[in-house]
Amino acid sequence: MSAPTTRRLDDPAPREPDGPSGGAAGPARAAATQLLLGARLAVAGGGSAWLRTALTGLGVGLGVALLLVAASVPAILAARADRHEARDWEWAVSPARGDTTMQVRDYRTETGGIRVSGLVLRPEGTRPPVPPGLSAVPGPGEMAVSPALARLLDSAGDGSSLAARLPFHRVATIGRDGLSGPNELFVYIGAPAGSELRSSNSSTVARIDRFGVAGPSEGPLPAALMMLVIVIVAVLLLPIGAFTAAAVRFGGEARDRQLAAVRLLGADPAMARRIAAGGALASAAAGCLAGAALFVVGRACAQRFTLFGASVFTDDIRPVPALVALVLAAVPASAVAVTLFALRGVVVEPFGVVRRAPTTRRRLWWRLAMPAIGIALVLPVDLDGPFGAGPQAQLAAGVVLTLLGVTVLLPWLVEAAVRRLGAGPISWQLAVRRLQLDSATTVRSVAAVSVAVAGAIALQMVFTVAEQAFVRPDGTRDSLVAVEVDGSTDGRAAPTLARSVTGIEGTTGAVGFAKGYATSVEPIGGNPGYGGLGTVLTVADCPTLRQLARISSCADGDVFLAAAPYSPQGWWSYGPAGPTADDGSPPLVLDPEQIADPATRQLLDSTSEPVLPGPGVRLVVGDPPPVEGDAPDPDRPVWTIPATAVVTRTNHPMYDGVLATPGAVPTAVVTALRPTAVVDVDRRVPGALDRLTDAAARVDPLMTTMAFGDLVLDPRFGQIRLSLYVGIVVVLGLIGASLLVTVVEQLRERRRVLAVLVAFGTRRSTLAASVLWQTAVPMVLGVGLATGVGLGLGSALLHLVDWSPTFDWAHVATVAAATVAVVAGVTVASLPVLWRLMRPAGLRAE
Repeated sequence: MSAPTTRRLDDPAPREPDGPSGGAAGPARAAATQLLLGARLAVAGGGSAWLRTALTGLGVGLGVALLLVAASVPAILAARADRHEARDWEWAVSPARGDTTMQVRDYRTETGGIRVSGLVLRPEGTRPPVPPGLSAVPGPGEMAVSPALARLLDSAGDGSSLAARLPFHRVATIGRDGLSGPNELFVYIGAPAGSELRSSNSSTVARIDRFGVAGPSEGPLPAALMMLVIVIVAVLLLPIGAFTAAAVRFGGEARDRQLAAVRLLGADPAMARRIAAGGALASAAAGCLAGAALFVVGRACAQRFTLFGASVFTDDIRPVPALVALVLAAVPASAVAVTLFALRGVVVEPFGVVRRAPTTRRRLWWRLAMPAIGIALVLPVDLDGPFGAGPQAQLAAGVVLTLLGVTVLLPWLVEAAVRRLGAGPISWQLAVRRLQLDSATTVRSVAAVSVAVAGAIALQMVFTVAEQAFVRPDGTRDSLVAVEVDGSTDGRAAPTLARSVTGIEGTTGAVGFAKGYATSVEPIGGNPGYGGLGTVLTVADCPTLRQLARISSCADGDVFLAAAPYSPQGWWSYGPAGPTADDGSPPLVLDPEQIADPATRQLLDSTSEPVLPGPGVRLVVGDPPPVEGDAPDPDRPVWTIPATAVVTRTNHPMYDGVLATPGAVPTAVVTALRPTAVVDVDRRVPGALDRLTDAAARVDPLMTTMAFGDLVLDPRFGQIRLSLYVGIVVVLGLIGASLLVTVVEQLRERRRVLAVLVAFGTRRSTLAASVLWQTAVPMVLGVGLATGVGLGLGSALLHLVDWSPTFDWAHVATVAAATVAVVAGVTVASLPVLWRLMRPAGLRAE
């Protein structure tokens, strides 16, 4: 047995043998061992290490959960689009009437801000197409409703109002295949016997033999809308990344002390950095697991919630595998990078941690360069030319750099500001002193909030101006909006409809009349292929006609030919009270000979002004066939415009056409028309429009209402705006949760200091106020900085589309108020943790 060998302390350490593959394997194995040691210290370092890892994992998990939600957006949109397409019918080819055909018309109503949509169905044979989500077509006077609508109809309040508008027998519940989301309010109505599916200003009737006929592709998004999409993605994802990076650095002081202990045991600086990286990997892995768990829990609860009318089925939330892999790879890699970057200014020695040059002030020039470069990338982008991948990437890079400028400018701003803050209450002094010593943790979280604020302000600027391009006002007068109510019965019900909508609280100027289409018997240009000259026939008494047109003298039996002065700006240049300009010229009126003249066709093609049939023209009265291609009703009445008809002007293009008093037309003509009412609704009076719709529905449940408010010129603008609102709500939730985790982590690291302060007699209210000040001061500075950056970015984006910037200070104030509310809520939520840390047990030290 050989004697044990001894070695002097000053002898060199024996060399470790190489691995089986040579010398390269030794360092690799050593690095792996050190990473594993760091991971072990993160999860097996006692209660303090467990809590630190749990807080970091929770912070990272919140970001991972939202990234997984973002990775599910393509699947969510695709599933909703598939179900929408399954019930599409507008582009179905109208076949000849047969045993498998059905007439379809839209149905829409709204009460208390709750919108209900649906279809009115009338089978024409014994085997009509069955709508998706049903096993059979509802019979006459029956309806099938979505589960959410069924719950609403059975409830009080808005439910009772809707139940009165839908007095049909409920026979079925619409299944998932027929709904865009679990909380969609949708209804299929079987047209009552004897009713007519008349087309009106807000509905179209079609004959179909199947559902699921998609329309033509909408084509690529306009450059302005694509710009909005790019900015929205950047604004919503950047705060998530910033919060995730801030969460990785939770427990920095405890980590530094742990690394000092490792150095005391013989680790060199490189080994210490690898051990720190291993701890970051463990925390990131815990965050990925926590994020996956939060995602699963949130996914299971998602269909219980509705945001701005949008809801999703649980099964639709399926992250794209490639994006999931990217998230799970990027988060740990980012955690390691952030940790190593944080150690660049730290010297970890065996007996402590030394910060390199702690008194050196942060430099400003390179921090200003980042947003400046971002704006410089945004401004040259040309939206008028081809907006392909290159310009889109340049725009995205410019937006990202500009918003990241907030995160690099805020630390300098906070440091410069707190250095100059003076004396104040004890709570103020505690907060300011803490910020002067170490403001990094708070600033990192506030920077993420500021990025969201800057992006929200920039987007709101763009959306405010974009509404002028994609949404135009149509006939509003301050708080008044004109609402047209169109019935589905015959024109004899017009007096009843007018009485039902008169005297309702919040409405004025109700007028009722019978209105419908009329076409000249004489074809245009004498060619039967062109058809007759079309117009609108309105029948009402003289007081009503005086409100529709400029009529000085009227008696029963009179007829008027009226049109509003032409405006090249279209309907939105008119108000219900009258046109914006009138050159005094009468409208263009054609007699029978002029209609039959071959030159008339060229005249109609060359003019934009309304052309009316004149005296002596015979009109076929009644709505055109409900389905294009059907033969007109041979029993439609024919009426001749009398020679005494007077030419005048109307107050709005919606009243253009032939205006007749009841004595001038036979009863058959009135029967061929439909009841119509126009009411001015004061939008300042709550529930005025709902009461109007309720009153009209009691006369005709299938009536339609159309408010001349906002005309959406591109429906995709509304979809993008909805996505923005939903995303902002989700990100605001992340802001609150992540900020709360940050405050709790700060309090935990200061627990001994807090306990000492309480032991010396400091009041709890003073410490609570100091926590508020410690978060509020950087938040105020961050909001101010974000406001300036957001306004600058918004102005640069508007410059791309040649739109003049408009500063919505009310929205800026709303964003600031929401941020203050988040800070106050976080402070209140952190108070229980603060009280617990003030106990005498906090004086103990390991």
